[in-house]
Amino acid sequence: RSMNKLKVLLTILMGTLIAFSAQRAYYVKTGELSSIYSDIIFTRLAVESQEYTRQIEYGVKNGKSLENFYNISSVLSGVRRCCSYTNGVYIFSSDRRQLYSLNDGGSPVTRFSVGDFSGGSVYSVYDDSVGGRYVLTLPIFGRGNEVCGYMVLDISRDAVENTLSDISEEYWKQSAALGILCWLTGALMMIHLCKSKEKLFRQGTLVISAAVCMQSALDAAISVFKFSVTIGSIIQQSVSKITMSLQNDLDTVNEKGVALSKIYDLNSWLMENYKDIPFIDNLIYDRNYRITAVISDSYINERTWSYAAALLMMVLLCAGAGLLLTAAVTWIERSVYLFRRNKKNGNNSGAGKTEYAEEGELVPYTNAGK
Repeated sequence: RSMNKLKVLLTILMGTLIAFSAQRAYYVKTGELSSIYSDIIFTRLAVESQEYTRQIEYGVKNGKSLENFYNISSVLSGVRRCCSYTNGVYIFSSDRRQLYSLNDGGSPVTRFSVGDFSGGSVYSVYDDSVGGRYVLTLPIFGRGNEVCGYMVLDISRDAVENTLSDISEEYWKQSAALGILCWLTGALMMIHLCKSKEKLFRQGTLVISAAVCMQSALDAAISVFKFSVTIGSIIQQSVSKITMSLQNDLDTVNEKGVALSKIYDLNSWLMENYKDIPFIDNLIYDRNYRITAVISDSYINERTWSYAAALLMMVLLCAGAGLLLTAAVTWIERSVYLFRRNKKNGNNSGAGKTEYAEEGELVPYTNAGK
């Protein structure tokens, strides 16, 4: 009966460790996915908004002043229409003075980050967790290709979290289902394989380690497969919006009476637009000047392997912890067993009728009282 109670306690411990491992893996999965998804979303927003920063840049390079830019309100309105999660659009000078703004009356943007835009960065983002938003910064280049100002977007965190919440819920359900399955499997193994009372803790630890590693490995394998499908879908949606934005730019030029066949540097213009987008390999156009994007398989593979490596590290940590715990329990059990055996032998030697010399020879026992 005492052995059955110990098995129940070990089974409860197994469930606790499976739940802990699943929780840690969940944080790793959602953290990696959030980083990749936000990068894709912000890149897409930056490229779409560049349609309007180019309008400002064109004016500045042709002698207009950024501080007195004509019809700036229509530019800000156009930027805001790029994303329904945009709460506000601001124009700052190169020395970070606010020049123009269009917001919904919420908290104004006072802090934003500036990246190394001269090095080819498309955008810079500041995570304003207190304000519940992301602050996206795009450079405005003036004469001499120097940064003369910044376009700053106030993006609600819902732009990222609303999509990720559905995926996170799937992760929870998946982890819970696999956790219960592996726990039940481990419980059956505990009942049928752990039959020796002297080795119960050693065998029980092996079963617990196997169940935890099995849950972690299955969860990781399924998650990596889902991730590769999810990121492909997200990139496809973002690329479609990017090409649509660029197509609108091209159609606008055509509507102004400029024959597209006369644009000699169209390929250079397309290259300029995709060279800093990591998930697009190329932009091409057909005889009707319809733009098509070639999605980068290498980017998807690189991100998928990065995601897989993070989860593999979790599996290896579980396996390593299981091996160390099993080794420790085995050592303790053996130490206890040797201690008890030596104690028993010591008690028997005092009451026995034969002593053993160091060389193993039998030494006759003499009774001094005889």
